Amino acid sequence: MKTIIITNNTAIAADAQAAGVSRIMVDLESHGKKERQATRTTFISTHAKEDIPVIRKTLTTAQLIVRINPWHAGSGREIDFAVGEGADIIMLPMITSISHLDAFLDHLAGRAIALPLVETAYSMAHISRIAENDAIDEIYIGLNDLHLSLGLDFLFEPLGLGLVEWMANHITSQSKAFGFGGIATLYSGELPAERILAEHVRLGSSSVILSSRFCKDVNIKQAEGRPERIEKALTAMQVKHHELSKRTPVQQHEDAKRTAIIINTLAEKARTGESF
Repeated sequence: MKTIIITNNTAIAADAQAAGVSRIMVDLESHGKKERQATRTTFISTHAKEDIPVIRKTLTTAQLIVRINPWHAGSGREIDFAVGEGADIIMLPMITSISHLDAFLDHLAGRAIALPLVETAYSMAHISRIAENDAIDEIYIGLNDLHLSLGLDFLFEPLGLGLVEWMANHITSQSKAFGFGGIATLYSGELPAERILAEHVRLGSSSVILSSRFCKDVNIKQAEGRPERIEKALTAMQVKHHELSKRTPVQQHEDAKRTAIIINTLAEKARTGESF
C-alpha cells in the first residue's frame, strides 16, 4: 500500500523516502480551510509554492504530490507552476461542481496524474461520475472535511456508517484505485490504527496518508534515527497488512462490525463533549 507524508521539510522528506514512504505531499491548500476547521485541532498547512522545487530536488524514488487550492480563478496558474516544477501528482480538494473537476482535468491535460480528493457531500454524491471519467485513474477520500460536510461529529463516522464502502464499490467497479483517511502507527490513535488498516484491506484501498499522529508517534522532528523509526513503523504496518489480508470474508465482516461499534461509541462521545 502506498504511503503519503505531508511535509515541506527537505530533511524529513529525504528520510521518509529512505524509509520507504511512497509519496511526499506539498500542501498548498489554504482557501477556506481555516474557517472550515476552526473548531478542530487538525493540521493546517503553511506550505508555499516555493517549497515545490525544493522538495522535488530532494526526491529520487518517492512521487511528489501537490495539493492545490479548491478550483478558483487562479487554479490554472497553480497547476502550471506545480507541473512546471516537477509535480508527479496534482490533488484537487473540495470539489463542489463537476464543471470544476472537468476544468481541472482539461487544464492539467495529462501533464501529471490527476488525483481528485472526495471530501464534500457533493463529491460523495457524484462519486460514480467522478470514477467514470477516463482522465482519472485514482481517487482519494478525505474523511476530515467529508465528515464536516456531512454534519457528522467524528472523523471516521463515514467509515463506520458504510459511506466509504459505498464509494469504494463505485470506484473499484470502474477499475480505479483509491485511498482514504489517515493512519497513525499500529496500536495508536483514537480509533486504533490496526482497525483502520483492516478496513483498507477489506475495501481494497491502495494508499493512505500517514497522519499527524503517526508523525508524533515516530518523533518525526527528531533528526537522529528518524529513517529507522519511520521504517520500523512502516514495516510493522506491512506485516499487519499481510496478516489482515489472510482473513476470510466472514472474519473481515465481523471485524468491520466491531470497528463500526467502536466508531459509533467515539462519535457519541464527540457529540456529548466527553473526552476520548
